[in-house]
Amino acid sequence: MPSTRSFAATILIVALTVSLLALLFFPGVLTSFVFLVIVVVSAILAQVVHRAEDEERRFHLTPEPQQSFWSSAKQADDSIVTQVVARFVVKNRTAGPLALAHARLARPRIRGEIVHEDVSVRAVNSNIYGDAAHSGHLIPPKMSLPASASVMIRGVPWRKLGKLVRVKIGITDDEGHEEFLTFDMRVFSAAAEEPAKPPLEMVSSIPNPIEREVATVLQAEMARYEKCGRRVGGLGSVHLCMGSREITGVGTDSWDPSSPKNQSIYSNPDVCDLRSDNLDALMAIYSGLSTPEKDQFALALLARMDGKAYLPVTYFILCALWKIGRLKTALEKAKATLPQGEIRVFGLSNALMLLNGLLRYRHPDFTNEMLDDIERFLVGLKEHPFQIPEKLAAIRTARLMAGRRESSPTRNQG
Repeated sequence: MPSTRSFAATILIVALTVSLLALLFFPGVLTSFVFLVIVVVSAILAQVVHRAEDEERRFHLTPEPQQSFWSSAKQADDSIVTQVVARFVVKNRTAGPLALAHARLARPRIRGEIVHEDVSVRAVNSNIYGDAAHSGHLIPPKMSLPASASVMIRGVPWRKLGKLVRVKIGITDDEGHEEFLTFDMRVFSAAAEEPAKPPLEMVSSIPNPIEREVATVLQAEMARYEKCGRRVGGLGSVHLCMGSREITGVGTDSWDPSSPKNQSIYSNPDVCDLRSDNLDALMAIYSGLSTPEKDQFALALLARMDGKAYLPVTYFILCALWKIGRLKTALEKAKATLPQGEIRVFGLSNALMLLNGLLRYRHPDFTNEMLDDIERFLVGLKEHPFQIPEKLAAIRTARLMAGRRESSPTRNQG
């Protein structure tokens, strides 16, 4: 069945054709006037129908190009899988809950097997993403929520891509209504063969018992990151728990533009706990060591922050060194040795994402000296710093205000 927009266009074409024929065979002022009236009426009709069609749309999509990407990777069977990840905000325009069901890549067209496709929507009251069918994530009436669509196809476009590609992605709800996202998306990698992963050390061949235990936990974290990594906003086993609610990773930044309050840092950090069973294991090892052995423990972690085999869990090494009071040394080593701008496993970027989340939700755990160390670490760094500079300023300001209130407890100023 043709859409209302196509119907309006058909009416306009027929009206123009009739008017032209009348003008051709029956020339005159009256005919010209009729022609003008028909054109105006047809244009008005087309506009009215277009507005009516717009009002019938069940949902509206707003792309977030900075958070979206296109990438291709060669597989073990020599095939190439293209992954398209689109971040967007979806507005439910209906009076009932909205469920998004499917995503498809409309342009550029890729011929091949669809390996995977999904649409995830953020929960209303938490930073957890899930689909409608299995997780029950629906968008309430008249509400907007962040969402993510991922499509993986075994194949590549017929033409070579540059740094940007114009994409058209269709998002369908559970009633079959489809809306499109059309925008320029970043191309992260070509379809070139990826270099082989650096081999992991054999734990059984490490003579030093402290190093052996450190390597054991790091390799356990490597496996955890493969299952819950950057693709889903996770940092392996490291996550935050707010009361009884656990979130993936260390949260994201969001704010209410109509609120004048400080939204850079969490107002009640005492209810936020940093959780990680692998980190707990490392801290249990550390607590039983003597002072010289604790130095060996720190050196074992620093030696593995070299941008090679353990690059995917740089965030975890940084977190462990922060927990034992070696943040400054860890930041200096990271800046000196880790590749910047690397997007295969997001080694350094994940470390920055960790700091960004901890500064937001666990800012009391950072001393003023640590804040200074982080600020110096960012200078000249060729990585996206998330909202870390903003958080440093917010934390310092909050502490100045807290110190002033403590020094003048009976003074009340507006």
